[in-house]
Amino acid sequence: MATIFMLMKNRSDTDSTSIGVTTSYISWINTFPAVSICLSKNRITKEFSETVKRSSADGHSPSYTYIRTLYDYLFINPNNLYLKEEYCKDFNSTCGVDIVAMRKALFASSCTEFMEKIYFSEKLLPNCEEIFKFHELEMGYCFLANNLIDYQSIDKMPLVYSSLDEFRNLRLVLPENQPYFNALAYTITSDPSVHSFNVEGIENNHDVIEEPVSQRMCKFDTETSDNDVLYSFSTCMSKIRSEIEMNLCNCTLFNHSKNNSINYCGVEGISCLDKGNLAARVISRVSSNMACLPSCMEQQISYKNHNDYGDSNMVEIEITSPPTAKYFRTVTQTKLDLVVAIGSVIGLFIGASLLNILEVISIIFSKIKHTFTR
Repeated sequence: MATIFMLMKNRSDTDSTSIGVTTSYISWINTFPAVSICLSKNRITKEFSETVKRSSADGHSPSYTYIRTLYDYLFINPNNLYLKEEYCKDFNSTCGVDIVAMRKALFASSCTEFMEKIYFSEKLLPNCEEIFKFHELEMGYCFLANNLIDYQSIDKMPLVYSSLDEFRNLRLVLPENQPYFNALAYTITSDPSVHSFNVEGIENNHDVIEEPVSQRMCKFDTETSDNDVLYSFSTCMSKIRSEIEMNLCNCTLFNHSKNNSINYCGVEGISCLDKGNLAARVISRVSSNMACLPSCMEQQISYKNHNDYGDSNMVEIEITSPPTAKYFRTVTQTKLDLVVAIGSVIGLFIGASLLNILEVISIIFSKIKHTFTR
């Protein structure tokens, strides 16, 4: 009986949830995937060169190598930490400039500065700022749509579609899910382009959240240690990266946390992170002990294709077809089920034991009766 109890307890501890597929999709309301647009490094602009020259303390025209180093510093991120430290040795820790102030002066902080029009489901939206919110992240100056940084729940996100909608696309006309350093990205060029994706959503039964994280192997957005940001895989990755940076070099790269702004890395700090192989350390820590679990609400998104067409400066993100199936996570065995199962086993053994006792008593009485009747 003890062995049976152990097997039942082990099953309850390791196999209490399961994921199935549901196809009753007609009335589904789907959340459009999170979209992040981050400013990236290109050729040095004349405006930037003139800004550096005006900020030169001694009035001398700075060298091209110095200008190039500052330009690299502006766009520093965990994917590219290479910086020529030797060109800043005669300056302060931030290479002779206030790098935070320079980023604010030169970078767009509103989507209106580079988006002319924005359409969702072929409907013109009046203001891009209602959709794309500005954030300073580890990947630079970014504009996020349908992101948990800005909305307290997925239900409050503005971009949604149903299986009955004819159009399921977000179109951005340009004059020319929080991104993190190891995330998959697609380059936006001056060529008009359409990026097509397939999306499969996942829903959870109401009692899944009551199960231990170790069993469901995912976290809900409310299961976070940071009261300012809801949980997601990307926010977890960013938090771990910042912790490793502080432990490694006592500074951090740019990120959305205002508490870390006083600890932004100078040139020496960036060189320290580069020599410390930051990206490999983060990946090793996350993969070795599953420090960042996936979100229980995370969509399964697969890239289908990319097309260039038209003659306007436009980028479009579309869902190729409405989902015909959804994953559904359920609890297969609750604590009550375990109690009932244990009770059934105990009842079975007690019942069997009583039968054995009665059988023994019956045999004894039969022997006694047989003795006296002789």
